[in-house]
Amino acid sequence: MTNPSPQRPPDLPGLRHAFGFAVFNALSYQIVLGSPMILYAKSLGAGATVLGVVAGMMPLLVIFQIPAASHVPRLGYRRFMVSGWSLRVMFIFLMAMVPLTSGFLREMGRLSLLLLLLFGFNLSRGISSAAWLPWITNLVPGESRGWYLARESACANLASAVTLLLAAATLGEQPAAWQYAATFLFSASMGALSLWFLRRIPDTPCVETESRSREPVPWRAIAAHPPFRKLLRLNVAWSVAYGGMTAFTVAYLKVFAGMSSGWILAA
Repeated sequence: MTNPSPQRPPDLPGLRHAFGFAVFNALSYQIVLGSPMILYAKSLGAGATVLGVVAGMMPLLVIFQIPAASHVPRLGYRRFMVSGWSLRVMFIFLMAMVPLTSGFLREMGRLSLLLLLLFGFNLSRGISSAAWLPWITNLVPGESRGWYLARESACANLASAVTLLLAAATLGEQPAAWQYAATFLFSASMGALSLWFLRRIPDTPCVETESRSREPVPWRAIAAHPPFRKLLRLNVAWSVAYGGMTAFTVAYLKVFAGMSSGWILAA
């Protein structure tokens, strides 16, 4: 017996805005969380440890979804997401100004400022993203979620590829400070456009459920559950193998292979 294929959802109001948000959000985050940011940090003299910090902030700070989840019902899905994403975009605009401070800040000062802004960006992203999947779960019917998620991933991946090509063309061989500033400004502008779509996605009821059970959470039993342990091993192995791949690849191609910034991004 074959599983039924995912069904296309009915013409849900605002679903096209969710796809628009996915596209412009990918045009934004691929620069801040991807190779262009690693290249800029490397140009400021960042060593292996600092590059690891830059690459590891996002997966580390996303854990703040857990404490943030209890606050989502007080604001609602859309308001919670829009507030956090607006703060996130503000941090990108501030990052776009960092390369322009070369006239009065040394490389170490610019790198420290960049790390501070990246921390704020990833923290606001980690907290606000706690509302995204519950919101989409309420918006898209269960039988159509596979259809939606597949197309959302396709839109985001296509936009990410376009972003890297545009960044490669902007940075070129030996990028100057203004070229990095222009690249980050593009990211901030796309993030601002993604907010336009985000605000137009219909909000859904967010009912706070309070657990009245005083029984402790069976963490040991959960950890011993075979499917959970299998999934945990898979995620740990994937994180160890892939977590530093972008930072390592960019640093290797830049330092040892002698490739230009543009070619690294286009590769």
